[in-house]
Amino acid sequence: MKKGLSYIVASALFLSGILVPVHAIGDKKGKGISSITPYLSNSGFSGGLIPKKVFDSLIKQGITARDSSGMTYKVVEFTFGYGERNIYEDSVGRPTILTDYFSEICHGDTLSTTFKNFIFKDNRSKHGDTVYFDKIRVALPEGGTIITKSTRFVLTK
Repeated sequence: MKKGLSYIVASALFLSGILVPVHAIGDKKGKGISSITPYLSNSGFSGGLIPKKVFDSLIKQGITARDSSGMTYKVVEFTFGYGERNIYEDSVGRPTILTDYFSEICHGDTLSTTFKNFIFKDNRSKHGDTVYFDKIRVALPEGGTIITKSTRFVLTK
């Protein structure tokens, strides 16, 4: 009875447009899936401050997703966002820092060619930039997909 009620509540939240961080209600075997967390590569980095050199090396390997028990999930798709800080001049010539935002949907667990060129070929990542991974869709072992929580990194020196 509890399981049926949980699905009704989850369906009502979904239909009302409320998005909740993923905590799956249960799988076919009755075991609950704990919170799934995205990581850069197979590292322990799941958000926060990260040195630029470490970020540049790990992002080449893509992102992974694991739950609290250590089980890994295949990343199917994610939205990659990049906030690049730049110095511009205002209307009277004073320097001011503004952030340019770029975003793209990436299929699979690695960056699209556009962002690979942006970050690596052009070497544009720098400390102070912000990286977002949103709408990270992972494949479930019993079939189907689920969206995990988002994560954000700020590049440091």
